[in-house]
Amino acid sequence: MATYVYIDASNIIYGTRDEGWKVDFRKLFKYLSERYKARKIYYFAGIDGKNEKQKKFYKLLGRIGYNLVLKPVKIYNQPDGSKVRKANCDVDLTFYAMRDLLKYNKVIFFSGDGDFEILLKHILMLKKKLVVIANGKRTAREIKLLVNQNFIDLGSLRKIIEFKGNKKR
Repeated sequence: MATYVYIDASNIIYGTRDEGWKVDFRKLFKYLSERYKARKIYYFAGIDGKNEKQKKFYKLLGRIGYNLVLKPVKIYNQPDGSKVRKANCDVDLTFYAMRDLLKYNKVIFFSGDGDFEILLKHILMLKKKLVVIANGKRTAREIKLLVNQNFIDLGSLRKIIEFKGNKKR
């Protein structure tokens, strides 16, 4: 059996940004591949068809080896006149995790979103090994309680996966 990884992009990006750093996705892929022997690493995110920089980033992720699951970004008008951009990838992530249940015995989630509690409970009920990696301050209390010692604060990986500068590779 294998280890599968499900990354909620907004969770990892905002989770590190709030702490003043960025993830080097090459380093993250290497870490997950070597440390956990991850067979599949899914990256769930929104895509803005007009954003060329974002398209290049996603092409790079694909070349590194991530399995991209991208949804068009929707813009919502708020009552105060501001606009919110959302892709709402949670259902997609849940679908893929359930679809792949028989393919993995260990699963790693990069999200501390409380909406995933029911999914994580189901995975644990099936006796799958589960690790949640997320920003500790942004992770729902019920998720931390559910996975207990199998919660890893994303900040503890900073020295391993931090992006250092704007080097061209």
